[in-house]
Amino acid sequence: MPKVLRSPTKNDIHVTLSDSDIANTEINTESLCGGQRSKRRRGSPDQQYSSDDLKKLLLEWKESQTKTLSKLASDITEIKNQNLRITETNIEIEKSLEFLHSHFSSLQEKVVKLEKERDNNLLRISTLENKIEDMERSMRSSTVEIRNVPLKADKMDKVHLSDIVLNTCKAIKVDIQKNEINDVFVLNSKAEHKTIIADFKSKNTKHEIIKKSKMYNKNNPNNKLNTTTIGLDNHSKPIYVSEALTPKGRRLFFLARDTAKIANFKFCWTRNGKIYIRKTEETQYIEIKDEAQLTSLKTPK
Repeated sequence: MPKVLRSPTKNDIHVTLSDSDIANTEINTESLCGGQRSKRRRGSPDQQYSSDDLKKLLLEWKESQTKTLSKLASDITEIKNQNLRITETNIEIEKSLEFLHSHFSSLQEKVVKLEKERDNNLLRISTLENKIEDMERSMRSSTVEIRNVPLKADKMDKVHLSDIVLNTCKAIKVDIQKNEINDVFVLNSKAEHKTIIADFKSKNTKHEIIKKSKMYNKNNPNNKLNTTTIGLDNHSKPIYVSEALTPKGRRLFFLARDTAKIANFKFCWTRNGKIYIRKTEETQYIEIKDEAQLTSLKTPK
């Protein structure tokens, strides 16, 4: 019986490589290992520095740091100086502000004092004006004015003026004599129609003339007192009789009549130089003393 041989195991297999395989194997081994590394010897020229070079580098670095520190110190010194100047400036500003505050307080006290003095002066002026107004009103207490009278330049003497006054009184049925007229004159005006001022010796005469002139106009609504009535002109022109007012009173009366129209006041009149206004017959009359009062009456409440 022939001898049976068993198959060789893996461990028993010996691989024999040819020369070409050995060469390839070496090449692959070098490629897998990244190739053979070249070794550098210690103390190569690019890593060697001489002591002089090190000293030079250190000196350069020191000089650079010295310049940097010097500049930094200079900047800090400049900042300190700026802060010092700012502090000094702030101190001066504070002193100026304190001075201005003190000066302002002083001026404020003076202004308050001057305002008080002004108010006192205005009050005193108002008091004096009222006293003067009362004096002028008293001087006109027996005076009547006849307005809208056509007069020529040669008819303004006291004789002609007295005749006009007497004719007016006669038309309204007031019996007076020429010697009861204390004075008579014409107010200066560029208007063609003048205002005659007649001062009588008695206040009662004045009140009687004003009362009768109103009654005449009331009784003759279609033929009120006019130039024809007193024998001055063939062409009828209305004339008006009222008590003589002071310049202030005349202006105030004019404004009061205007206010009466705007604010729907039914009555506006004068008595003894004072001005009154009244809404209706049932309401209380109001004495007008100044323009501010009229302004308040115009304002709706």
